[in-house]
Parts: sequence; C-alpha cells; structure tokens
Amino acid sequence: MDKLQIIINEHPHFHKGETEIERSFEKKESLLSNKEFRKIKENTLTCYGIEKEVLLFIAENSNRESKTLETGAGCSTLVFAYRKAKHFAVTPSSSEIKLIKEYASSKGILMDTVKFIQQSSDHFLPRNEEEGFDLVLLDGKHAFPWPIIDWFYTADKLKKGGLMIIDDAQMKSVSILTDFMKADAGWQFIKNFSGKTIVFKKVRESVHDVAWHMQSYAVEGAFKKISNKLKHFVNK
Repeated sequence: MDKLQIIINEHPHFHKGETEIERSFEKKESLLSNKEFRKIKENTLTCYGIEKEVLLFIAENSNRESKTLETGAGCSTLVFAYRKAKHFAVTPSSSEIKLIKEYASSKGILMDTVKFIQQSSDHFLPRNEEEGFDLVLLDGKHAFPWPIIDWFYTADKLKKGGLMIIDDAQMKSVSILTDFMKADAGWQFIKNFSGKTIVFKKVRESVHDVAWHMQSYAVEGAFKKISNKLKHFVNK
C-alpha cells in the first residue's frame, strides 16, 4: 500500500489528551462536560489530526521543491515528510516528536527533510528568520489569541501565491481569524473542508503593510459602531 494511504488509513495516535498546557488542572477551571473533562485528564493517546481530504490536499500541494511550516504536529507532519518538503513543525511536545519519528521509522517514511522545533509557537515564531514559505498550516494552540499570534508571525513569511491552511475554524478563537481573512483583500478564499479546515491563498506580497482604514473588516466594524451611536443620539 502507498505510504500516504497508510498514514490516512491508520491515522496514528500521537497526542495526549491535553496538548495545550503542561500543568495539572482541575474541573473547576474547565468548561467541558464531566465526561469530556475525564477523557482529557486521562491523557490517553489520541489523534487530533486533520481530515483525510485535508491530508490529500496537503499532499497535492507540496513536493520536494516546497518550503512549509506548521504549528502543531501529527499526521500532517508525516505527509509533508512523505512529499519531501523542506518542512518546519513547531510543537512544544517532546512526546509527539518522539512518537511521530518512531511511527515514520516503522513505515519507512524518511524524516530527513523535517525540522522539529520543540518550542511553543509564541516563543519561536517571533524570532523565526526562515521565510519564503509555500504553505503554512496553523493547527497549534487554539486558546485565544494563539491562532491570531501564529497567523501574525507567519503571514508575511508566506510567499505571494502561497497557501495558508487554518484548522478548527469551527472554534470561535479561530473563526475570528477566518472571518477576517475572508474579508481582507490580501487573501483569496480557496476551499472549505466541512467548515472545519479553511484554505486561503495570499495575493499580496505583504499583508502587514496596511492601516486599519485599508481593511474592510476593521472599517466595517468602526462604521457600524459610529452608526449605532448616531441611532442612539437620534432616538433620544
């Protein structure tokens, strides 16, 4: 069987229940149901990996000429390795890195084009000097504002014409970002995978070289606020 199909079919488990913090925590800190809380606290290995269609999309849009980066690591890391992209995987988890490498070795998937950065993305990305990425996958920490931090420090490292893949867009902490990107002139919407994973193409050299009044997302919000104030004044 093709190694890509093996990765997709087996969807190996690399992630412990709680992946975003290392410290112990109590139920009173979490908004999860008792059942979901217990599941996370057990820390049994699971797979938080992206869907089959997204893995296939990554495989179709990366090759040995590609330079790629992801926040988080998992099945997607294996696909980038399989396609021999020059890939950077940013995760603070030593256990994820170890398990991914062990699985790859057992399946004959070479990891020599993959560089793991064992740091949290908010520590590594602001200091990252690599640029010219063809594809960036954001699937790291989902607590607010990490998705936006990860986007901010990778957006202008991405080439014009490069792809930005945002996972878990159904979460509010992520949908704020995707709503902005859908409205912004620097990005072209490409594909939506079941409302969970959304792909954009960068259509400007820089998406940072703007003022608020050049962003429809910001302008719409500002004018709406002014309009509401005027309505309140007129109705008094």
